[in-house]
Parts: sequence; structure tokens; C-alpha cells
Amino acid sequence: MNRVKLNNASEQNILNMLLDHSLIDNKNLSKINSTSQEIGKSKIETAFELNLFDEQKILKILSSTYSLETVDLTEKKIDEKLKKVLDVRFIEENYLVPFEISGQTLKIAIPDGSKLSLMKNLKTMTQMEPELYAASISDIGDFIDRFRNLDNKKISATNVKVEKIKKKNEEDLIEIGSEVIVFGNKLITEAINLGASDIHIECFRDTAQVRFRVDGILRIMNEYSKFLFDNYSAVVTRIKIISKLDIAERRVPQDGASTFKSDTKEVDLRVSILPTKNNERIVMRILNKEAGEKKLDELGFEKKDLEKLVKAITSPQGMVLVTGPTGSGKTTTLYSVLKHINRPGMNILTAEDPVEYELEGVGQVQVKEAIGYTFEEALRSFLRQDPEVILVGEIRDKATVDIALKASLTGHLVFSTLHTNDAPSSITRLQNMGTPNYLISAALTLIMAQRLARKNCSECSVIDENVTPKLLNSIGFLPEQSARAKIYKGKGCDQCGNSGYKGRMGIYEILEIDKELKQGILSDLSQTELNSIAKKNGFKTMQEMGHDLLLSGDLSFSEYERVLQSN
Repeated sequence: MNRVKLNNASEQNILNMLLDHSLIDNKNLSKINSTSQEIGKSKIETAFELNLFDEQKILKILSSTYSLETVDLTEKKIDEKLKKVLDVRFIEENYLVPFEISGQTLKIAIPDGSKLSLMKNLKTMTQMEPELYAASISDIGDFIDRFRNLDNKKISATNVKVEKIKKKNEEDLIEIGSEVIVFGNKLITEAINLGASDIHIECFRDTAQVRFRVDGILRIMNEYSKFLFDNYSAVVTRIKIISKLDIAERRVPQDGASTFKSDTKEVDLRVSILPTKNNERIVMRILNKEAGEKKLDELGFEKKDLEKLVKAITSPQGMVLVTGPTGSGKTTTLYSVLKHINRPGMNILTAEDPVEYELEGVGQVQVKEAIGYTFEEALRSFLRQDPEVILVGEIRDKATVDIALKASLTGHLVFSTLHTNDAPSSITRLQNMGTPNYLISAALTLIMAQRLARKNCSECSVIDENVTPKLLNSIGFLPEQSARAKIYKGKGCDQCGNSGYKGRMGIYEILEIDKELKQGILSDLSQTELNSIAKKNGFKTMQEMGHDLLLSGDLSFSEYERVLQSN
């Protein structure tokens, strides 16, 4: 065989694989180490010499562990283009080979998992998307020689005879890896088809499970459990690979991203990996690009509220806040707002964590708190970029809110979010952060609070006989309303997956900061007093909108309680 020039990390990785899979023991390892020093050859070459190295088994382990397809490099001819993509010296030093260019994809064969850490470097160096394959060490060595010489003649016989893998055996080698790839593709495709927002992949001592978050609620997908439990590490590795994450790192959390194309649509995936006692836990957020393209009039606002919102977002300056818990649709609403006001003559900048959807014509910035690039710092830099409109993903501290409010008073329209239960309490929240009343009063133009609720399935909706007038009275219905009200629920059918719900709808409250409220803030009135002023001027709460949805048959009583009574 040609001299193997693997680096220390690769050699150690391969030896660890041999140990982990009982192909060698510690006694064999000691013999490899001592003999290697005696004969002046690498440890892997020494393992070959001692007949302790089975390439077929190593290749099988590599393919299975890292979910990589195998490639027979003896069948590959070397294109001159490959030599222009990667330098021969780099290839020799890293003991990997590019063997095919397909569009913007560069196919690369590797001998062990340590090479996966080079993915980002390879993408930067080649300006192409690297796609990794598993290949035997000896085949890679032969290919490097051919690559160096661009000689398509057969390489002379090696010192160690390695039987070439037959077609049948080759199929066996990639079987596990291929099954994992198919499993992952099927999993994500089904989640997209069901309209899931998140995929949860979890492993416990005796089982593993997949859960989809559909319409805000997690559903267990039992059909995936057995395969997932049997191949959990391979599935995790596959997800790490497509997300450009470090597959060797299992000690700390990792965040990555990927793009997935199904038969019907393309989505972005935001991947979070969390080490736990029983392997690593994965959550994949599905960012459906269509969600970021909704128009304002498609979000379910009542006519008067929509008019108030449009008035605020088309003003030349001021601050608009959107409040609500995680998963309440704040991002979708804000993107719809930006799309409504976006035009060529307007400079719009956003600071987000993360950037969920790309908006054409909008300057979107990803904050990175790990390196000190916070919302505050992003906002400071924005003010030097001559914007008309600024979106700050979230107000988390006094410094950020002070800059945002002052920006809104100096000719900028500012949008941001807060985590409060309702619109009026956002004023109290700003006060508690130490923001002066005069600044709040002068800058704020509108506050919107929102929730997302599951909508009754129209195919199986029936009257809910368990909802009594007494229950309706308890949530604020007038006695005469309660007596004649008919409340509906979905009983479950094939169209809604027997859940009784199909789709979600927004429940909103919009608080316009009019002159009377501004004066109330300046006068340091209590939240109760501010609420009274707002109600007098036509403010409608989310609970009141929920009442209307109950009476229309769109909202079930149990969903009303879950979404609006839990605050």
C-alpha cells in the first residue's frame, strides 16, 4: 500500500473506532504503538502490517456512524477541474480527495469522521457546498497519487493486499447510512405536510420519541420510535452534518441551520442540539417561508383595529410594540407590517435573533450576544445607517429601550417586542425598567398584544353540551348572552387528525396611545386608571375578542381557557 499520511487526530479517531467496535483490544493497541516506533511507520500502516486492520469493517463503521454514503474511488476518473478547486498540498496534508463536481456541489471522500470538522473551511476555500462520502484509506491514498500525477494508469500493487469490496457487500455497507438518510427525509417531509412548527427528537433510557408541534401543541409520532431508538446516534450525526455542526462535540449545546426541499415546498430549518443524560436532544424549528409573506389583512384583525395599526405603522416616527409569549406569532405579525410599508425609497433595518425569514429590500442583521453584538449594539450601529424604519427583535434591558425610544423621537419609526401578558401592562413594564414617563408618553404610538389559538375543525364541529351558562358567566359573559349562547367544539375526524382543530387564528388587542393616555402616563396614573381610560376610548381586550370567536363557533371553550385564562 502507499504510505498513509494521516494526521494524529485521524489516526486516533480510527483507532478509537477499532476499540469501540471491539475490532482490536488494548493489548493490540499497545503492540501497534510499540511496533510503530520500531519500524518507523504510522500506527495505521503498522496495523495493516500486523493484519489488525480490516478496511471493509472500518468503512462499514464510518458509513453507519456518520450516515455517509460510500464511494468506490477506483471507478472515478480525475477531472482537470478538480485540481483547480483544491490544492494538491491541502489534499495530501488532510488526506481527503475531491472526486466529482456537480453544479455547485463538491463531492469529497474522507477516511474518518475527524475530517467533518473541515466542512466550513472547505466551503470557504472552494466557494462550493461540500458533500462528504466515506471511502477506504487505501483507495484515498491511491486516488491522491493519481490526483498528484493526473495519471489514469493503474497504480502498482500495494504492500498489503486488500480485497476490493464486491457490489453486494458495498450495498450492505451503505444500507444503514442510507436508511438513516431516508428516515430523516421522511420525518421532515411529514412534519412539513402536517404544518408542524417544530420537530422534537429525544432519547431516554429504554425508548426514543419524535414529537411534532402542530398548531402549538406537541404530538407524539409513535411510528418513528423503534427505528429512532435503534439508530439514535446515527440520526443525531446525520442532523449535525446537514446543519453544519461539529459531530465530534457532544459536551456542549450547538445551534445550526439547514435548508430542506420537499416535493411541495422549501423550508429553512433552525437546529438546536442539547446534551442530556441519555444522548443529545434535538429541536428543529421549521421556518416556513410562506408564513413570512402574509399580508396584514390576512391576520384576522377587526376592521377598527386594523385601521389603528395601519395609521401607526405609516407614521413618520414613533414606537410600536408587539407583546406576547414565545410562539404567539409576533414575528409573523412584524414581518407582515414590514412588508406592508416596504418600498424602494425606504431604508429598513432589522436586528433579529435569529433572522427567521428573508425580506427582499430589507437590511436584516443577526445579533450575536456571544461576541458582544447585542440588540443595544445593533441599534447604535443602525442609527449611523440613515434608516427610516428600525426593527429591534426584542427589548431586554433599559439601555436598549432608551435608545429605541429616543430613536423614535428623532425621525425614526421603531418596532420591537416585549414579553408581557397584555398591551396595557407593557407601559408598567417599561416603567419598571427605569424608563422615564415623559419618554414613554412622547415615543409610544401603539401597543399590540396577541395570542394564537387553535381553530375548530369546520368538518366535525358540534355544540359543546358541557359549556353551561354558569361557565360563560365565569369568563365575563352577561347573563342574557350566556342563556342563549351556543358554543362549539370539534369532535375529531380524519380531516383534523382526530384532534378537533384545524389551523390557528390570531387573537389580538390593540392599544392606541392617544392624547388622553399620553397625559395619563405623564401624570403617573396606575395601570388600573390607564385601563379605564383605554376602555372608555374603545379599547377591546383579547378576552373580549375571544368571546366573539366563541359565539362565532371558531373557538372552543377549552381552547379559550388554555390561551386566554392561563395568563
